[in-house]
Amino acid sequence: MHLDFVPYREGKVELSVPNPEKSWQSADVPIFFNPRAARVNRDVSALILSVLQPKDVLDGMTATGIRGVRYFVESGIPQVYFNDLNKTALQLARRNAEKYHVNAQFFNDDFNLVCLRNRFWAVDLDPFGSPAPFIWSAARTVRSGGYLLVSATDTRPLSGASPKQALAKYGTILRKPEWYPELMARVLYFLVFHAAAVHGKGVEPIIAFTYEHHVRVVARLREKPSLITKNTAQIGFYEVDGKQYGPIWTGPLQNKDLAREALQRWDQDYTKVSRKILALASKEPDVLGYYNVHFWAERLRLKQIPRFDAIIDSLRERGFVAERVLWSDKGIKTDADEKTFAEVLLGAATD
Repeated sequence: MHLDFVPYREGKVELSVPNPEKSWQSADVPIFFNPRAARVNRDVSALILSVLQPKDVLDGMTATGIRGVRYFVESGIPQVYFNDLNKTALQLARRNAEKYHVNAQFFNDDFNLVCLRNRFWAVDLDPFGSPAPFIWSAARTVRSGGYLLVSATDTRPLSGASPKQALAKYGTILRKPEWYPELMARVLYFLVFHAAAVHGKGVEPIIAFTYEHHVRVVARLREKPSLITKNTAQIGFYEVDGKQYGPIWTGPLQNKDLAREALQRWDQDYTKVSRKILALASKEPDVLGYYNVHFWAERLRLKQIPRFDAIIDSLRERGFVAERVLWSDKGIKTDADEKTFAEVLLGAATD
């Protein structure tokens, strides 16, 4: 099948890709390429890796190779491994890598087999759909002290909208809460924790975010029994209408210092959304869930949505932490209980 490639600029590179208007609409296209949500994913990941500086990275499902090339050019990763089962995709990735003289090695194999035969300091797992079939191999192949970057696009089971699929894929019983975008990342972190623990590794969260249908988490993995023990205390449950659901990751989602460092490296070559994600991640309180202000305004039958800054100021004046969230433009994350939040919302609505 003849493929037409076009020049496409993203970040600090310009590469050949399939028609960006069509190449992301189905997993059945000859070479999959997502220029929308995945671009934000790649922007944040490149900036984060520029801070973490692993010695090498596996671009596990490489397609066009744009992710791995960007990691070499923008993140300064000295060695990039590209893998794809699709020979045509790998040929394109090779062309793109050669353009920027990437120190590269190429695998044309099943992701799980590549992970079985090798070890890497960082692994980027960005499948179409769920990472569940690949996560065990990915967690095994990451060296102690290295990094696992994982994406998922199957948002229905992750959000609790498809409980049976959530149980089958992620081993957890879910129900959709008002803060479901954050829940998706917590389920994904739970999967990473489980896979890492099976291979004797604990996890240290680096960053987590959602954008459109992409959920992304990045974690450091360490062969450290005490860290696994610490992680088990960060696995728990959440409540909806008096019933508990889970298990999920209930610990911190962000390494605020690393997010702040990555934010300092942002420039105009990156999307504004990626800057917003890093800015909010750098100050996100370590609290489970958040309040959807629009949901609560409707619940309290308010005639208009109160100003978010007024809500946040009022919560802080009462001694609570309060911040906007990266998960939703409608959310506020605070350690205030529901009764207090309702009181603050009612007060802000009358000011």
